[in-house]
Parts: sequence; structure tokens; C-alpha cells
Amino acid sequence: MKLYQNINSLEKKIISKNNRFEISKTDMNELLSIFKNKNILIMGAAGSIGYQFTKDLLKNFSVFKNLYLVDKNENELTEINRNLIINYHKKGIFYICSDIINLDIDELISKNKIHILLNFSAIKHVRSEENYHSSRYMFLTNSIYFLPKKKLTLEKVFSVSTDKTVNPKSILGISKNLMEKKLTNFGRNNKVFVSTTRFANVSFSNGSILKYVYERLSAKKIFGIPDKIKRYFITHEEASALCMKALLERYDNQILIPNPKIIGKDFLIKDLTKKIASILKIQIKFIKKEKDLNIKNKILNVLLTKPNSHGQKINEQLFSDDEKIYYDKNDKSIIFTKMPKFDKSLKKYLKKIISQKNLQDIKKVIKQKYKDFKLSSKVISISKTI
Repeated sequence: MKLYQNINSLEKKIISKNNRFEISKTDMNELLSIFKNKNILIMGAAGSIGYQFTKDLLKNFSVFKNLYLVDKNENELTEINRNLIINYHKKGIFYICSDIINLDIDELISKNKIHILLNFSAIKHVRSEENYHSSRYMFLTNSIYFLPKKKLTLEKVFSVSTDKTVNPKSILGISKNLMEKKLTNFGRNNKVFVSTTRFANVSFSNGSILKYVYERLSAKKIFGIPDKIKRYFITHEEASALCMKALLERYDNQILIPNPKIIGKDFLIKDLTKKIASILKIQIKFIKKEKDLNIKNKILNVLLTKPNSHGQKINEQLFSDDEKIYYDKNDKSIIFTKMPKFDKSLKKYLKKIISQKNLQDIKKVIKQKYKDFKLSSKVISISKTI
């Protein structure tokens, strides 16, 4: 099913009418200088943020030399190819269908003299924590194989992070927290620019709760959402702008964070569901007990469930209490904090995680560094919620 003919217009109705993180002319000029005649590698290019970033790059910064787009989703990568051919007339764009854990990234960077590496690939769902193979794959993707072994021709490296790295309670949050640490180590060991950004949920992105809500409402099918869960949301354009800003020279070795004052209040999923239903002109009724669901009812039933996934937070955090926050005098839309401290034991620790033979042993290794992580042996079904 196609998600709304123009996702940007839907986001403007639900989340924000304007791009709250618009790039200034001064920063645009710096980015033009950064991208000029450069070879750029984007991993996870077919994902929601990766694709939006790619479109914005072609629209505003097509001064680069060559662009290499990597994604494991062959169909989506092909669709991107078709769309870019229709909308942009830029030579030097190459499409590579591969999972990053099977990609010889060092050879790719060396052979094509890549100057800028941008990583948007990630295993991002808490569902993956229910299974050993999925959890191990999450660490391989999120924490290990997103970087080459050496600097080679690289000048800048960016890898997108998440709010879930802050006081992480889930395997997902811990895998991205370890990503931030590995990025720090890579920057220091190779004396190369590194940066990342944490931000809220990207509305209507692939696999997101809002996309799920929209699709179920459009199909007029019963579905469930978590009750009392609040989330910050930003639009695709805003996510891309934040990632662009992270490449500015002043953010070397920094984590960019959207200013909470700019984001405003966090939304109840329940309230956003009401708004989407109103736009689609569909009547809905919230039900708290599964036995009360009525499939034949003309008013579409929506089940409110208790958040029951391991590590699921009621409210989101964009930075921790022990992180020192800095304000940019020239850009009030963002705040930033320094990347984590260098961790010389990180490589050995990551190797230990992925060498475990079952999920419970992975959790025990996680517990060695992350004391607040709960060692629950119970596998929780979360199919009714997020």
C-alpha cells in the first residue's frame, strides 16, 4: 500500500507545518564546500532517513563527484534508482545491493576513494530482542560493521544514532550506545572527523508506529496501540537537516540533539491516532479489553494495550543527566554534547557479545557494562503494541 501520495503534506498536518531545523545560508555554503568534488558513500540509502538525505543531497548539494548508495533491500533500492532518474539528472550515482555485514567496506572505500561515509543502516525494532539470531544481528549491524578497519581516504564519518542510547534499557539502545563509542574510537585512532545525531521518532518512517496506524486505518482493520506512551516526533525533512548539520566542521566529535524547546511537547500515540483518523474521515473507538473488540462495528475499534516490551520507555530522553550540554550561538534549533570517552576495551567487549551462543548469555555480557539492564529470561510477546 502506498503511504499517502505526499508524505510531507501529511507530516505538516500532524507534526509541524515548517522545517524547524532549516539550514542557514552560511551553513549551506559550508556544506557545499564539504561536498564539492567528493566521493560519497551512503549506507542504508533505501531507509526512510537515508532516502530523504539522498534526495536533499541531490536537490541542494549536487556538487559532489560520485555517490554510492548501499542497501540490502533490492526492491527499494531499485525504486530509488527509478525515482532519482526521473527527478534528478546527475551522473555518477551507483547502486549497491548488499547487507553491510557482508560488504567489504574497506575495499569499497579504497577502490572508489570515498571521502565521506554516511551510515543510516540499522536494526531498529525491539521485536528483534526476542530472538538470539536477531539480537546478534543487531549488534553486527548497529555496533560493528558500519565502519571500515582503517581511515583510508575518508575525511568525514557520520552514523545516525537514536534517543534510545540515553540510559539504555533495551538491547537496541545498547547496540546504538556502543555504536557511539565505536565511532569515538575510530575518530581518535584515525584522526578523522566523526559525528552523530540523536533525534526523536521520524513520523511515518518505515516500520514506525504512525505508518502502522495510517495503514491500518486506511485498510479499516482493527489494530492495537500502546496506551499512555508518549513520543517526540520530527518529519523526514527535519531528520535529514539534522544529519546535514552534523557534518559541519564545528560539530567534529559531537552528538547533535534537537533542542527540546524547538520540538515542543511529546505526543501521546493515542492523540496522533485520533488526528490521522480525522484526516482520513474514519470514526474510531478505543477499546481497553480485547474481548470487547467488534470486527463488524461500523466504528473502527482500536485496542489500547499496556506497554509490555522489555526496555520500553514511557517517555523519551534525548540526553542523560551526566552529559554536559552545549548551545550553538548561531543555531538555536539544536544543542550538542561531546562523543563518549575513548574506550580501549570496546573491541574485545563487542567480540565477546557476538561470540555468545544464546540470548541469555548475550544479556549476561551486556550486564557487565550496563548495570541497569534487566536480565529477564522471559520472552515477551509485543505484537499488539509497537
